[in-house]
Amino acid sequence: MKKKVIAAGAALCACAGAHAQTSLWLSGWVDMNIEHLISSGSGGNPWRMSSGGLNNSRFNMSGVEDLGGGNKALFTIEPMFSANNGEQSTQFRQSYVGLKGNWGELTFGRQFTPSYWIAGYADPSWAADFSMVDDMQFFYASYRVDNAIEYKSPTFYGFTGRVMITTGVGDGTRAGRFLSTGVDYRNGPIFLGAVSELQYTRDIYNAAEIHSSRDNYFSAVYRFGGFEPTAIYHTYNGYYAYPPYVAFNAQGWDVQLGARWNIDGINRVFVSVVHRHDDNNTELGTATGAVAGYMYALSKRTDLYTTFAHVWNRKNVAVPYPVTFQEYPNAGQSPTGFQIGIRHGF
Repeated sequence: MKKKVIAAGAALCACAGAHAQTSLWLSGWVDMNIEHLISSGSGGNPWRMSSGGLNNSRFNMSGVEDLGGGNKALFTIEPMFSANNGEQSTQFRQSYVGLKGNWGELTFGRQFTPSYWIAGYADPSWAADFSMVDDMQFFYASYRVDNAIEYKSPTFYGFTGRVMITTGVGDGTRAGRFLSTGVDYRNGPIFLGAVSELQYTRDIYNAAEIHSSRDNYFSAVYRFGGFEPTAIYHTYNGYYAYPPYVAFNAQGWDVQLGARWNIDGINRVFVSVVHRHDDNNTELGTATGAVAGYMYALSKRTDLYTTFAHVWNRKNVAVPYPVTFQEYPNAGQSPTGFQIGIRHGF
């Protein structure tokens, strides 16, 4: 939900006499749930209150200024917070500024990667906390990056392209460098997408070494009224790390099949199954995960929801897949999660 808070039209610049129209919006989500985790690595099988079951609790502040000649300046900043205890995240969800026009859109800052827009659109749960796409297919792969420059092309015969490159950590090495190219196609009920991404990561045990990883995503969605079956195929190969805690080399593929169904505008359901096949089965393993959810709309802004997820980790490897990034299972565990919550958009 977006609410226009300022609409300043025909503001005259005293020195140039130019007209500029600026619009600002404030929107966001507050999302709370009661959560039950089993074999999550947290000790016991806890019931707890958690923030962000369907969406991160967050503010979105965005704006557009008309520069004339069909060109506009734009910005977005998205601070996140934990609604259950009021703590603010130290990192914004997004924070970027840019320009757009008939020639496309150019943005600078912390942004979603092209793979997020392509594979994320085919995620039946829309990147919810228990999303198997996030927790297994994007597992340690980036879908937001810092210091990014992205160009988004105009749509031409249904095709839209994206190119993203980052400046990395800025220490003269390739550490943190990221390159992504993607294209999607939309035509009526059809959505198709493909993207390839290359990332360079510093070894967390030897700072002199920098490794690379390659991820490729292919996605498809088809809409039958309110019913949308979805599919994602992903290949991965290289070094993945979450400094300073864990790092591993892995190679393999995974596939997601699922569907979301807006039954009548009030009742909505989704289901998603991911199977991941790791070629090495050493640090990372082969596994299958599933999530199902139901949403009931109390209004256009407020939803009640419940979700259930389980991951079958088939190998006793050091880095098992979770049902939520808030808790990681121990080696050999197959975690389960259940949530019942409320989400309000403003």
